[in-house]
Amino acid sequence: MRSNLAAGLALLLTAGGLSSAAYAGRGGSVGGIKSAIASGSVDSIISALEQSEKLVCMSCTEPVMGLLDYDSAKVRDAAGWWLGKRGVRTEVIEKMTARLITGQDPTAARNAADVLGGMRDFSAVAPLMGYLGKPLDEESGAAVARALGNIGHPSALPGLKVGMSSSLVGVRVASMQAVRNLRAVTGQKAPVTADVVTPLLSDSDPAVRREAAYTAGWLKDKVAVKGLVSALADTDASVRKAAAWSLGEIGDGSASGALTALRSDSDSSVRSIANAAILRLK
Repeated sequence: MRSNLAAGLALLLTAGGLSSAAYAGRGGSVGGIKSAIASGSVDSIISALEQSEKLVCMSCTEPVMGLLDYDSAKVRDAAGWWLGKRGVRTEVIEKMTARLITGQDPTAARNAADVLGGMRDFSAVAPLMGYLGKPLDEESGAAVARALGNIGHPSALPGLKVGMSSSLVGVRVASMQAVRNLRAVTGQKAPVTADVVTPLLSDSDPAVRREAAYTAGWLKDKVAVKGLVSALADTDASVRKAAAWSLGEIGDGSASGALTALRSDSDSSVRSIANAAILRLK
């Protein structure tokens, strides 16, 4: 029965003008890739790479290698993903890793991080963590933190902890965002406990405080309740919203009074989130 249905579906697709090119990752060509690159359209380039995921084409590698330093992070990530499926994978990883180790050009390091993040290769974790300990600038440091999150291996946690203590705001923010993408160690529900991020609820920068609040809620760890309740009085509305949302995620009834008081907040979105959070308390 299933084979008849499959045959019928295939016939229907063919009749509708669709062929094997319609299947995900199939149907691309070197001409399509070059055309997309020439167009300068980020969306077109990414689409062309996605369509040619299964393409067997030695001549395709060269134009995609040229995208490793493209001016769009999305394209660099896509190029890393595409090249990671080819025989040049090891070569690309070695070249990008060398950029991080030499640590002389922040733009080259940023681009390398985006490519390695796209490749999702565990072997890049160590050099990425090494760079994150002493980034050349905020942009490259944040890119490295994002790459560690994209790879998602729990062994990146020590490096991200270092990133969370960076003097650079963007690196602290990106490091916390990356923590939320890490896989948990076998036997654990989360990659880290909330006590790692709660100190950042009192950071000098509101963007960092907001990410700390969101991360604590994502972890659903009751350890963070006291700090989140204090964050409900933050001067920045985005921090108050994040703290209220997180308390709803954790669901600890001890936050009921503080959330109820937030119903009179000057910001309507804060009031709305507080009301929703109260309904989730146990």
